[in-house]
Amino acid sequence: MKKPRILFVDDEPYVLDGLQRALRSRNGSWDMSFLVSPAEAIDEQRRNPFDVAVVDMRMPVISGVELIQALTAQCAATMAIVLTGATDIESAISAINEANVFRFYAKPCAAEALAAGIDQALIQSAAKTTPSTEASPDATLGLATLNRIPMGVVVVDADTSILFMNSLGREYLASGDGLTMSPSGLCRASRPAETAELHRLVKLVVNAGAETLAHALAVTREEADRPLSVVIAPLPAEHNNGRVAVLLISDPERQTLPSVDTVAKLFDLTDAEARLALALSEGQRIEDAAEKLGITLNSARTYLKRIFSKTDVTRQAELVRLILAAPTLLNLGATKHPRRSTLV
Repeated sequence: MKKPRILFVDDEPYVLDGLQRALRSRNGSWDMSFLVSPAEAIDEQRRNPFDVAVVDMRMPVISGVELIQALTAQCAATMAIVLTGATDIESAISAINEANVFRFYAKPCAAEALAAGIDQALIQSAAKTTPSTEASPDATLGLATLNRIPMGVVVVDADTSILFMNSLGREYLASGDGLTMSPSGLCRASRPAETAELHRLVKLVVNAGAETLAHALAVTREEADRPLSVVIAPLPAEHNNGRVAVLLISDPERQTLPSVDTVAKLFDLTDAEARLALALSEGQRIEDAAEKLGITLNSARTYLKRIFSKTDVTRQAELVRLILAAPTLLNLGATKHPRRSTLV
């Protein structure tokens, strides 16, 4: 039987020597190549594709993500594992979506943990037979849509292994405050008790399937007064014949409001009226909103009467509820201010 081919790429020869010694017990079951040159790795992949590629995240010529993309361009069935330093965790998390990375491990990594990850990757590789890495149009559209939703989306399996994240979900986990991803690719909370509860709820919804209700969890953060709000729900989909769950993550301190133009067009407001309506929806008093907008208090009250008339409401609380129900999208090109409201 042909042995699976495993590639290790690192620009530090001593790292490769250490990996070769640590994994020598697998010589009988794996055909392993240890290379310092990404270019040589790509050439080898072209001649005889590898089943699993274990690459260093930070290399001087090309990054680990770029190397993985080059390798999978030659053979989409190759599974990728990233080894990364502690300072590159955010880049490693990003690589899950950008380069379809299967796992990442922080250096130094125990040989047993890495070998177990490679074994899991080989199982995935055997089932991954798509001849091209080009995403289908539907998949591309779906990802683009999820990246504009003002909510973090993280898809996990029954073991809480992360299968997919949208941009905001990746941002929340990369912050390491509240939710994070372990070196083995599991979604975790900062506190052990909350991690245990998160994993319990994931198993609950995955095992129950679509018949179960969604569950909610408040995840404590050290750098914010309010916890992250997490809803765990089943998805009508499977991954490798196993059910999956979706985590919907929101930050109560990260308010996302519709744009001035959206509010003006939806409710037939002038630009000034729309700006006042949004300011009030942020929780500002009318006096503070008037000062912020550079208008007199009397003008603000006149605008508010017009707004009430046009939106057919009689109280400010009704107006706020109406504005908050309007569609919103993330502005992907804007500078992120996690603790401030974003008008998009």
